[in-house]
Amino acid sequence: MGTYTDFSIAGYPLISSKSAVVSEAMTVFRESDKKVFTRKLGDRNPLVWGDVFADEADEIETATIYACGTDEIIDRLEVMGFTINRVRCDFESGRESAFTMYQEWSEGESDTHWFADEMKLIESLSFDEYLGALRQVLSEGLRAKPFNDDEKAGLSPAVRYILDDNHDYLFGFFATDIRSLIRAVCEVAPRPSEAVQDITDLVDAGYYAPEESVCQQSIDSLTLGHLENSNRIVLTEGSTDTQVLKGSLKLLYPHLSDYYSFLDFDSARAPGGAGQLASLVKGFAAAGIGNRIIAIFDNDSAARDAMRSLTQIRLPSNICVISYPDIELLRNYPTIGPSGNTNLDVNGLAASIELYFGSDVLRRPDGSLAPVQWKGFVQPISCYQGEVLGKTELQEGFSRKLMKAEGDAAEQARQDW
Repeated sequence: MGTYTDFSIAGYPLISSKSAVVSEAMTVFRESDKKVFTRKLGDRNPLVWGDVFADEADEIETATIYACGTDEIIDRLEVMGFTINRVRCDFESGRESAFTMYQEWSEGESDTHWFADEMKLIESLSFDEYLGALRQVLSEGLRAKPFNDDEKAGLSPAVRYILDDNHDYLFGFFATDIRSLIRAVCEVAPRPSEAVQDITDLVDAGYYAPEESVCQQSIDSLTLGHLENSNRIVLTEGSTDTQVLKGSLKLLYPHLSDYYSFLDFDSARAPGGAGQLASLVKGFAAAGIGNRIIAIFDNDSAARDAMRSLTQIRLPSNICVISYPDIELLRNYPTIGPSGNTNLDVNGLAASIELYFGSDVLRRPDGSLAPVQWKGFVQPISCYQGEVLGKTELQEGFSRKLMKAEGDAAEQARQDW
């Protein structure tokens, strides 16, 4: 007969599947979101189970779930490309296609009463109106067919449409990827709330082993056929950039860190530098690599010179080339040059990763900032290249800062990130 598993948001059952999870839905989780704990049968989701366990509500079971906050789920979906604007476009495109289908039916049917009301609703149903109706469905816990919650008095046509028996689109949401619906639901879900995939019964029934990495297996099954479901690859100018960005991402955005992979300079023995990074980008582009790639250059003269070569070729849309941003701290920064010590704007001239370590790392014992020293002249862009002094000491200082923050949230709050 099979066993069912449910994916819910804010306690509302959104996706029910038999004998296995829905792989696309599992991409919003990572294995670190897996939780195994004991609970009472009576603590199961009431919108899914009702009073089935009324007579054994106090019986204890071992629950296995994947759970993550909806705000973090939104961030993850944004990383995957499911922005609210994309979801809106998907909805409107699907709605127009559905309306066109009804129009074609009406031209060939003499009796249109069985779809006339829905056709009229779809013609005028906006994305924002749908979201408003969806918010009500979630907040009131209104269940879709075969339940009879759509017969409740006072419901708007949009709410009744969502709760109707929609065969082509789950909850009547026009989208070909279930993650668009998940993104829409997260948008209107109350805060704070969680997205939960409860696989307890699948584990109990033997479909999955207790220790099985269900989430990772689901992602791997998608990645084999579609590279867009794999991690985003981050390319930097060198190993220091990789170590700093990787460590900072894990600290500041832990729910997103597993969505990115960094080039391992040490294992690959890859040379560093802006010119090498530009060559690497060209190589990925020429090879037709399908993964989403982010190439991050320093914000200095050497990087600007190297990036010029990339403006002369047409990069595929899956490759994004950026540099570290201009920041206020660097607009009036101490420098050492032939004409002496002068405070200058070093954004775009000398901003390597070290200048983003924070003022708490950049300040020396006497309170002054580690200065930038001007080096060679970069002829093609008519600018000098600068380099902050004491890079090794700054890198060691940042490592200590990162270690303190990893073990103490209060310490992190006091630091300059």
